[in-house]
Amino acid sequence: MSNAEQIKYWNGEAGKRWAEDDDTMARLLKPVTEALLEHAAVEGSKHALDVGCGGGSQSLMLAQRLGEGAQVLGMDISAPMLDVAAAKAETPASGRAALQFTRADASEHDFGPNSFDLVFSRFGVMFFDDPEGAFGNIRRAMQPRAKLAFCCWQPLKENAWTWIPLQAALQHLPPPEPMPPNAPGPFALADAERTQGILASAGFEGIDLYAYRPTLRIGEAPDLGQAARELARIGPVARLLTGQPEATMARVFPAMEKALAPYYKDGALQLPAAIWLVTAHNPG
Repeated sequence: MSNAEQIKYWNGEAGKRWAEDDDTMARLLKPVTEALLEHAAVEGSKHALDVGCGGGSQSLMLAQRLGEGAQVLGMDISAPMLDVAAAKAETPASGRAALQFTRADASEHDFGPNSFDLVFSRFGVMFFDDPEGAFGNIRRAMQPRAKLAFCCWQPLKENAWTWIPLQAALQHLPPPEPMPPNAPGPFALADAERTQGILASAGFEGIDLYAYRPTLRIGEAPDLGQAARELARIGPVARLLTGQPEATMARVFPAMEKALAPYYKDGALQLPAAIWLVTAHNPG
C-alpha cells in the first residue's frame, strides 16, 4: 500500500480494531520492547522519537527507561491509536521522561535538524512506500552520532505465529492477491541485506541486525478455540477473514485449532517468532 493508502487503512476499521486490542498487543509485545531497549542501550538519550508509536505502550516503556529530564515524542498516522496513546501520557507518573504524541507521517514530516539523539520504533517502520526516502528524512532530523534502534519481522515462513494459522486458513480461503516483492507491510524489511542497503542509502553507518527469536505468548484464553480466534484478529489471517460468511468461518477455525493445538500451553498459544533488532547511527 502507498503511504496514502496506509493512512486510510490505519484510520479506518483496522485502526479502530488495533486500538480496541491495544492492551492485548501491549502485553504480547512487551518482551520484544524490553529486548530492543536492552539491546540498543538507549540510556542517556534526552530527545527521543518513537516512530509508528500506535497505542503508545512502548513509548511509555521508553520514557520510563530514559527517566526524568528526557523527552519522548510518539508519532503515528492513526488517530484511533493515538487516542489510546494520549491517555497514557495523561496518567501522572514520576521518574519518567516527558511524553507527548502527535499525528504525522514520519516519512515526510519536517522535524527540523538536530531534533533527536535517539529514534526508536517497535514494528513501526516497515510500511513506507519509499523506505530510502523515509529513513533519509528521519536521519536528517537526528543529531550527529544519534542512534537509530528498531525491530522488524524476519521472513513470514520463519514466524510460526503467522505462518501456521495462515496455512491452516488457506485450506478454506482463496489466496490473497500476490504482493509485489518488498511491498510495504509487516515483512517489508525481512531481508537483512536489503534492510542494510536501505539504511546505508539513507546515510546511516554502523548498521547491525541482530537475530532475536523469542516465543510469543499469544491468545491468552481458557481454551484452544478462543485462543485461535484471538490470534485470528492479528496478522495476515485477519485480512483474509474480513467479510467472510459464517459458513467459511466454521471451516477455517477448526482447521486453525488443529494446526495450533501443539502450541496451546498454560492457557495461551506459545509460538516461535523471528525478529531483527536493528541498530545504526547518524554520521557525525
